[in-house]
Amino acid sequence: MIYLLLTSQFVTAGVFSLSAYGKVREQSEFARSLADFHVPPRVRVAVAAAVTAVEVAVIPLALLPATAVAGLALGAVLLLGFAAVIGLTLRRGRRPRCRCFGAVGAPLRGAHVVRNGVLAAIATAGAVLAATHQAVAPPIGSFVVTGVLAAALLAAVANFDDLVEVVAPRAG
Repeated sequence: MIYLLLTSQFVTAGVFSLSAYGKVREQSEFARSLADFHVPPRVRVAVAAAVTAVEVAVIPLALLPATAVAGLALGAVLLLGFAAVIGLTLRRGRRPRCRCFGAVGAPLRGAHVVRNGVLAAIATAGAVLAATHQAVAPPIGSFVVTGVLAAALLAAVANFDDLVEVVAPRAG
């Protein structure tokens, strides 16, 4: 179980590291992009700053044993919230660009909802494991194995739009 817990911690912290870095790097662009989600102009900067701050908070919370349950649960809630917003936006017939990681990404599609759902499931599984298993010092090799696995998963997340385009290209 320690391998699953560590992997979920590394993946969740890694996802929010990538996401927060992109938003910090392009904070004004991220704030402007909130118009696509009908965030009122007067609060866009504040909402962008708050989202970024909460994402940054998830990183150490998810990694530290004493706060792993809270960090992983917060990460799962954020990911489910993002999935819900994306789903609602798609349902309304809008397809703004995904600025999930700060950069100009591909237009939103159902695959983004699935991605966030899978990431939320990983974070939730980690939170459950952290809450229900006694903390023990993991073997040093477990960090290597789970670190490599998490790095591979994070590479897939970072290149998600490209991978989706290869598997399910858009028509036209």
